Amino acid sequence: MSSTPHLALPLIAAAQAQKHVTHNEALASLDALVQLAVKERNRTAPPAAPEEGDRFLVGANGTGAFAGQEGRIALFDLGLWRFFSPRAGWRAYVENEDLVVVFDGAEWKTFGSVPDEIHNLQRLGIGTNADALNRLSAKLNAALFAALNAEEGGSGDLRFVLNKSAEANVLSQLYQRGFSGRAETGLIGNDDFSIRVSPDGAQWRDALMIDRRTGIASFPVGLTNAPRLNLLINPAFIVNQRRFAGGSLAEGVFGFDRWKAGPGGCTVTRAADGTITLAGALDQVVDAAQAAAEFGAGNLAGATLTLSVEDPSAALPVLVGSKSAVIPAGSGRQAASVTLDGAETGNITVRLQPEAACTFRRVKLELGAHASPWSAPLPDMEELRCRRYFQRLATTGGAPCLLGYVGQRVGMNIIDAVCTLPVPMRADPTLLTSGFTWLNAPPSGNQVGFYSNSSAVWSALTGALTVTSATPPSASCVVLRFRAGSSFTAAAGGVGNIYLGPDAFIALEAEL
Repeated sequence: MSSTPHLALPLIAAAQAQKHVTHNEALASLDALVQLAVKERNRTAPPAAPEEGDRFLVGANGTGAFAGQEGRIALFDLGLWRFFSPRAGWRAYVENEDLVVVFDGAEWKTFGSVPDEIHNLQRLGIGTNADALNRLSAKLNAALFAALNAEEGGSGDLRFVLNKSAEANVLSQLYQRGFSGRAETGLIGNDDFSIRVSPDGAQWRDALMIDRRTGIASFPVGLTNAPRLNLLINPAFIVNQRRFAGGSLAEGVFGFDRWKAGPGGCTVTRAADGTITLAGALDQVVDAAQAAAEFGAGNLAGATLTLSVEDPSAALPVLVGSKSAVIPAGSGRQAASVTLDGAETGNITVRLQPEAACTFRRVKLELGAHASPWSAPLPDMEELRCRRYFQRLATTGGAPCLLGYVGQRVGMNIIDAVCTLPVPMRADPTLLTSGFTWLNAPPSGNQVGFYSNSSAVWSALTGALTVTSATPPSASCVVLRFRAGSSFTAAAGGVGNIYLGPDAFIALEAEL
């Protein structure tokens, strides 16, 4: 054997001449290979001005003196390049990269703290310890993920993929302070994307939910400046067709439109700034079918509803359907929520019943467990909504007022006026009047009269006056009939106008 089996160092043969040459060559090889450190790896061409003892790992497609030396160790020795073939297990420190590489029998690979590949680690901690739950843990101030560009062998895209086992599992990103949850995003217990927040890590509120099937987003607790629908009509007490001046109302009697006194009656007033002062019980009956239709349901059974007011001066007990609650006193919008029973399929009563006189503003009933901001309804639209339940027949201003429908003396003791309604009512209405009396002259006060344009006279009445509808009224039309106990004067068949004194009125009602 003329050389050693591992480093291929030359051996001195028996009776060899110039033994010192062989010995020195072996020492030079040892100096080159033991505690191996190279300037750089994957070098393909010799440097222009190498220094004695410089070493490199030759890369593929070498040129010049490095041609055909791929993977070998190049040593510049005595002005010439010498090459050594590595064996499996040899290690080298690469100076310009500050890393250790190892030869696996075919190529040089990184080794130690910066490997090219790591597989099947059980735990990894960066700046901290990993544990059985948090098997990947990192304690740091910043983290960067950058896409691998096409020129680097990638696509330029970066997709961060999370996956869960089943729909009922949680796949989320949890945001904490002091290791107590404050926000969470992801697929939380289902496959719909949601965002939820918490003040304390225990109580959570869903802020955003996106249905995976339709892509429709919902905001369970509302949006700033995007209030939910108010199920009450005339919630600011602006519409006042009955011309209620404020004050006492007997039980069941309406004051401001859609609001009536509850059990025991009440006293209610409205200030110019919209502040309501209430003592006693005040009710509004909500048409469940109409309200539920606003959000695509047949009724309100099982619904969670929130009733709220602004600036209540005292705790305000309320009733929503069969459920009672208390709106707390305080500034801003204060609320109470209830969930109706599944059997509550009909209309529901909303009742405000303070224990003593209480002030508040802007009442709101909405779907959901939280109050959303107030949005003032358009007064004109609110009046049209109110007229589905109650409307005065149209008259002109002045004294006397002129009824907005032509009358005709159709019989000796009958004057009819066909009244089409600008807003169809909720149901066939009943007729209400102020209980006026007849006057065969321009009426005043709580009086009514008929001027026959055909005869150019005020019609006189003989006998008692009654006012009814000529035929059963419909939701969109009523025939108003004035009947004298004996007769009316003026020409039979004559057409004219019906006048009302400033205190007289004729109205139709279809209240719940």
